[in-house]
Amino acid sequence: MKTASNSDHRRRLLTRGTRFNLLFAIQLFAGLAFAYRTGDMGSRLTYFFIPFIWTTVSIWVIWHTRPAQARRLFQILAAVISFAYLLILLYLTGILGSSVQHLSQLTGPHGVGLTWGRSLGWSPVLIYTGEWITLTLVPYQTIGLIALSYLVYDALLDFARSAIGGIVGIAACPACVGPLFAPLLLGGSSGSSLVLLLGVYGYEIATVLFIITVGILYYRRWISKLFLHLRR
Repeated sequence: MKTASNSDHRRRLLTRGTRFNLLFAIQLFAGLAFAYRTGDMGSRLTYFFIPFIWTTVSIWVIWHTRPAQARRLFQILAAVISFAYLLILLYLTGILGSSVQHLSQLTGPHGVGLTWGRSLGWSPVLIYTGEWITLTLVPYQTIGLIALSYLVYDALLDFARSAIGGIVGIAACPACVGPLFAPLLLGGSSGSSLVLLLGVYGYEIATVLFIITVGILYYRRWISKLFLHLRR
């Protein structure tokens, strides 16, 4: 029985690993085709790969995360908090901001436009300019923030059901902002003098922090079991 269980576990790991690699490979080939078409692979090789890493990890955790069942009230509260968290992250990264006039040249009379000036994942950038707000949706950063917010939603529902698993997730939430500092302060439409502090490898550092944070939130149940085991 134990041998069969181990065999099934290895088979699931192999299947998931194959799908993960396939997802990354599809994006890589699309990025190479896009680069061949536009002639732009980014100023550094890592810039070419970073969007695919973020997107692959984000899609993977969203697809495999199954939020816990909870009372309707808890689901609504968790959704509201997660959405507020997403808005905060969008604001901190510069994706969401107040309306600015100079972007109206890109968005036209309808307030919506696309820019294609960088490699795939960095572009196409969807820009919306309204009377009060401006959205500059860099593809890989946007899906990364959505993935973090979804994991926070899952952690909040976990917190409503059980103590340890949810607490591990909630404790990791302050770290969720960490991965966004570098792409937010270095990139987007605004830029920042903090580039001198973060250095030229800010996006690479942000990617490592993003993977660590997503890993903590996604595997928090396993971390909580390890924590309980170590306490014995």
